[in-house]
Amino acid sequence: MSDTIALGATTVRVMVAREEATLLELMLEPGAGAGPHTHTLEDETIAVLEGSLTVDDGRRHELAPGDAIVLPRGVKHSFANEGAEPMRGHVFCSPGGLERFFREIAGAQSDADVAAAAERAGLRLG
Repeated sequence: MSDTIALGATTVRVMVAREEATLLELMLEPGAGAGPHTHTLEDETIAVLEGSLTVDDGRRHELAPGDAIVLPRGVKHSFANEGAEPMRGHVFCSPGGLERFFREIAGAQSDADVAAAAERAGLRLG
């Protein structure tokens, strides 16, 4: 069973959420993305299915359909759809649990709510 979380120009569909791993489908409209952040609890792999994605983990990576990048926990990174078309990709996290962050921020009323959700999820923002 999956659920879809709309976050403005970003849409996240939870495909699988288990303790061992989470698989998300990520859809980014042009210009959408995530600013610098660091995962402290999980390793993250992003695979592009459609469109393009720019990932910065200290080096700039331009990902096209069929490309993927592994972002081990502890590696600060950001990503954005700098293209003219929507981007669709899969995000695999191990261990699982990152989906809870997206569910929480969908109902956030303030930046403080987002910061608290990030802390609970083991994410360092900025």
